[in-house]
Amino acid sequence: LTPVALVLQADVERRLLLEEAAQLAGGEAVEQLERLAWVEQRLEGIGAARANDRVVTLLKNLGFSQEFRERPMKELSGGWRVRTALAAALFAKPDVLLLDEPTNHLSIDAVMWLTREIATSATWDERVVVVVSHDRFFLDETCTDTLHISGAARRLTQSRGPYSVWAARRAEMQKARERATELREQKADKLRAYTQHGFKYGGSQGQISMQQKKLKELNKLENAGEEEEAELADLNEDEELPLRLSAGGMLDKAAIQLHNVGFSYHQHTPPLFTGAEFSIDSKSRVCLLGENGAGKTTLVKLMQGELEPTSGRVARAAGCRIETVTQHHAAQLNLDMSPLQFLSSKFPGNGSLAHEGVLRGHLAGCGVG
Repeated sequence: LTPVALVLQADVERRLLLEEAAQLAGGEAVEQLERLAWVEQRLEGIGAARANDRVVTLLKNLGFSQEFRERPMKELSGGWRVRTALAAALFAKPDVLLLDEPTNHLSIDAVMWLTREIATSATWDERVVVVVSHDRFFLDETCTDTLHISGAARRLTQSRGPYSVWAARRAEMQKARERATELREQKADKLRAYTQHGFKYGGSQGQISMQQKKLKELNKLENAGEEEEAELADLNEDEELPLRLSAGGMLDKAAIQLHNVGFSYHQHTPPLFTGAEFSIDSKSRVCLLGENGAGKTTLVKLMQGELEPTSGRVARAAGCRIETVTQHHAAQLNLDMSPLQFLSSKFPGNGSLAHEGVLRGHLAGCGVG
């Protein structure tokens, strides 16, 4: 199937009506003719004859050139397949549209188009759209409500407004809760001092009664403190952690150099690129820009040594260690291991408890408890 054919299949009603019309064609019974007339009328009502044009327009908006629209799906990269799946979901116009990280494989132009489509199209005004995304701009432009799932409190909370409104409200709640906790602790410290003083030195019957009253008040505050701690854990569970990248020091020369590099996956197909010439050193911070299928991942694999260039040369500095996190990162993991076991398999060290403590600390610093 090509992307156009796959997206056309997403309109289930159109597909079923066309199949039924084909079955009814040639029938002479009155019931068949009446049913065929109804089917044809319904096909006209949903614009079935113009469906192909609508699909082409939709795919164009998502960045598909004519060449990519006509390619078999098996020849498309993962990013283009994801775009095709997104196009199919939009074309189907479901009652509930679930979008899980929809902007991950889109170009900037495609993200802007999808944002306008969800935010302004009358089609989606009448339907439910649920978005899971790390793109704050996309969330702010497309969402009217925010649902927060708390792992700490095991609860789902709805809030009116897009992400930025929710984030500002949550920051205020964090400050208010921290201040309330501070005041409660101050009061508890005073009560604790009073009750300990009374028990230690004794006192009159009135003092003892007051002491017992204060003790009950202290117990009540401590119980409230446990509830506040759970609430504060809920408010702080999505706290952004600082990212610390460790390095073994500066290299005294370029880490990777490409000399007039070209690459093609097949001998008789045009190269993905030619004449690539650049170097990366310890101070480089490089962003690779390009459409899906342009060769960004291929270029990374050439730099790693996973692929060999069809022309030119790639040089890597001796002693330079290269690590990658790919878009299909699950393939890099052993899903039968715990995070600690996986990290230990990569960095076994001397096997001591001290080394395990270092690994545990590193995981904790990355938010893996």
